[in-house]
Amino acid sequence: MVERLRSVLGERLLQPETLVLALVVLAAAIGFAWGLPGGDSWAADSISPRSCGLGAIIETYWPGHYHSRPPLHMAILTVASLPWMALAVARAGTDTGQLADELIKPLPMTGIELAARLITLMMAVGIVNNTMRLWGRLAGRPAAIVAGLTVATNAIFIYYAHTGTVDIPSLFWLTWCLVEVDRVAAGEAKERHALLLAVAAVLTKDQAAGALIVVLPLYLVLVPWFGRGAAPLRPELVRAVLLAIGAYAIVSGALVNPLGFARRLAYLFGPASESWTGYPRSIAGMAALVGDAIRATPHFTSWPIAAAAAAGVVMAIALSWRDRRLRMLLPFLAAASFFVLFNLGALRSEDRFLLPESVLVLPYAGLLVARLRAVAAARGPVALAAAAGFALALCGVASVDGTLLVDPRYAAEAFLARLAPGTRVEVYGGPIFLPRIPSHLVAVRPGIEPVSERQRITGVRELVDPALDPRPRSPDIIVLATELSDIDMTKPPPAVRPHGLMQYHDAQSREFFRGLYEGRLGYTRVFVATCALPWPLDCRTIHDSTGRDVWIYAPVRP
Repeated sequence: MVERLRSVLGERLLQPETLVLALVVLAAAIGFAWGLPGGDSWAADSISPRSCGLGAIIETYWPGHYHSRPPLHMAILTVASLPWMALAVARAGTDTGQLADELIKPLPMTGIELAARLITLMMAVGIVNNTMRLWGRLAGRPAAIVAGLTVATNAIFIYYAHTGTVDIPSLFWLTWCLVEVDRVAAGEAKERHALLLAVAAVLTKDQAAGALIVVLPLYLVLVPWFGRGAAPLRPELVRAVLLAIGAYAIVSGALVNPLGFARRLAYLFGPASESWTGYPRSIAGMAALVGDAIRATPHFTSWPIAAAAAAGVVMAIALSWRDRRLRMLLPFLAAASFFVLFNLGALRSEDRFLLPESVLVLPYAGLLVARLRAVAAARGPVALAAAAGFALALCGVASVDGTLLVDPRYAAEAFLARLAPGTRVEVYGGPIFLPRIPSHLVAVRPGIEPVSERQRITGVRELVDPALDPRPRSPDIIVLATELSDIDMTKPPPAVRPHGLMQYHDAQSREFFRGLYEGRLGYTRVFVATCALPWPLDCRTIHDSTGRDVWIYAPVRP
């Protein structure tokens, strides 16, 4: 019996699907502790560790208040953070100020961040599994394996599998939803499963609605109606829709905190989107966005895989037309809907906003490969081309992992660690972009904004300096965060400043950085921490979180 069990387990562990999932785990495990231990994450837009660790979920339900993020993943991470919150209460008591000071220390923040990353990793594995399940249904097992591999070797996907952002969790619910939508379209499942998963995706990241607006009515109403004669307003569908609306109203806070929910919507469709647009709202602007999205392909995968995916989409369209079946187009229509409604609507083309399309469209390479492998004469060339394409994609994944391992902040920390105890250091920037400051240094963070508007850093004293001039204090060292260690920060700010950029992005701060850079303030750069990897790897800059320099200044010696 034991031998039989070992044999079965061995066979399953060596299955291609299992190996694809193992690849995701391995790629995400390398650099898993990026920036830890520490009092914050180095990933921009992460809701961990501070938002969930400090109980920001309460803002969603507190009358008149709101949080910028939807609450579902915040709630999941908050539950995972409860042991560390309990430990902080045991140490500091229930006084709000003392409790917050205790929670942002490296120990609880590191524990919360590790839990968040572990949850993200499990969801990343779930996305690849969902992809293989969906494509197994659409085109068979060979196509499913290749489809899963395109996601497992997606470099941007692997990066976000290292973080506590909501990008991977949202895609987890979205891809699972598409599996259930296909099951409904085929008459195998109940509508409530698909709709509740759709609600989960939107409650994790609002933009997921862009991928669902087209496919839900098409595949839950029209395809069943024309395909097998299911009534468009069948009772089970109506009940499922009402259940989904009720679930969203309760969890989103719309029912218990309508004013806060309305304010959050105003924020999302106002300053949160309009002031961050990267292109002019015109035909030329949209064309430029489309061009940038195409040119971003190497950030995600290799050109051979991208070309195979494009050919696979064309093949899927041809097959759907011939067979009068739209199921093969389900992932593509979800991706196209997201691109039109979100990317073109909000005019955003950053890697994280193209990630959904890459996860949904690149698997079409599996359809092409599976079809060509069925032709005996094409098997050899197809295998070689696929191997080359995935080798290049794996190089991208290795580049992302390598970028995390040699983050320039590590070199900056090593420089600071060599300084004598009591060295007076001034730091500029947010904790997400700063290196961790050794405890034997006396660290101060000057700024022109009130201390109440800053994200605090344990061990760093906050200072309000309306003049933003370090010369009266004569610090021994000045450290600029990665977001500020850039020649562009020495230039005047843009006429229209993006919403949310408050600290160190004003004209006065820009003049200060220019004075530092030009040596007019009596300081010179003594250390530049830069990301460097051996060929064929290259450092990747992703959402301003990775691969950026750290500039360190010291007084000019006579």
